[in-house]
Amino acid sequence: MRDALHQAAEAEGCDFPGLRPHSFRRANITWRQQVGGSAIEASKIAGHSDLEMTGEYTFVTPERQNELTQRIQQQISDAGQKSREKPGRTQEPRMESTDLPPRLADTKPVTPIIQ
Repeated sequence: MRDALHQAAEAEGCDFPGLRPHSFRRANITWRQQVGGSAIEASKIAGHSDLEMTGEYTFVTPERQNELTQRIQQQISDAGQKSREKPGRTQEPRMESTDLPPRLADTKPVTPIIQ
């Protein structure tokens, strides 16, 4: 069965080392979470008894990590902007962009992702 899977995947240009029938289960669990499903929903659909097992099946791409980091940074920025716009509040001096640390989204991940 694995040989047939690899032959079919090679014919479609999507073969990779470690491709097994179980790879589709792992991909399904990951994709459900990438499109907005929660880990709890993915866990229930997969039939896992705990979220730790679902976490073992979930692959988080560096792009997704950066996207989430950017969304967090945007929320922090928006909260700071709203705070500065409150009436009667004195403006605090703004930091120059050169004083700010680099954004995580502008850096490469330091932790290797193992599939």
